[in-house]
Amino acid sequence: MRLAPLALPLTLALAGCSGEALLHGLDEPQANDVLVALDEGGIAAEKAREDGADAGWEVRVAAADAVRARRVLAERDLPRQRPAGFDAVLAKGSMVPTATEEHALYLHALSGELARSIEAIDGVVGARVHLGLPQADPFRPGERPAPRAAVLVRCRAAACAAVRALEPGLRALVAGAADGLDAAAVSVVFAEAPQTTAPPPPPRRGRSPVLLALAAAAGAAAIAVGGGAGVRWRRGKPS
Repeated sequence: MRLAPLALPLTLALAGCSGEALLHGLDEPQANDVLVALDEGGIAAEKAREDGADAGWEVRVAAADAVRARRVLAERDLPRQRPAGFDAVLAKGSMVPTATEEHALYLHALSGELARSIEAIDGVVGARVHLGLPQADPFRPGERPAPRAAVLVRCRAAACAAVRALEPGLRALVAGAADGLDAAAVSVVFAEAPQTTAPPPPPRRGRSPVLLALAAAAGAAAIAVGGGAGVRWRRGKPS
């Protein structure tokens, strides 16, 4: 009980070191990507749900780490917008879309769905899928150009070798999702994401002496309490 008066100021001092909100309105996968990037850059961070019915997530870091955190995220192009899938793309269509509009929306949505699937692979930090699936010309039957596709995969440097080994599977994944597309007509390009080498955090001179003093006071109080208990025990011990 004697430690409580000292523990309270120590707790308040530590609470005063709490960080600031670095990003707002993220979806949870975006927040997770940011946390992973900051952790690899040596920066402690945490995510929290914002208030409101349609609230997103925010990422907080210590105030002293905010500048380094922004640099790490800028180098990794984070946070990135998730590729739009069928749910987002088809909801924006016009009331009576033309056949060309429907086809373009379909390709855009399918590309987004494929990019999401590729980004789910461990080590992949980003993916873009470009589909060339020409429509059949009713006035020129049988002259439809062969479908083709191109995929750009950005991966972490340490994981790129493992991701490259999945190239046949990536070709099959894209070809299997598009009608008439052959796996040999799918080009896959791999690129290493920039690796962040964040410098160590600067010493916090304004806070360290206070925390050290409080910690020392708490330790001294603990020793005093323990010593007092030992004296009482020895006094009560029968001779």
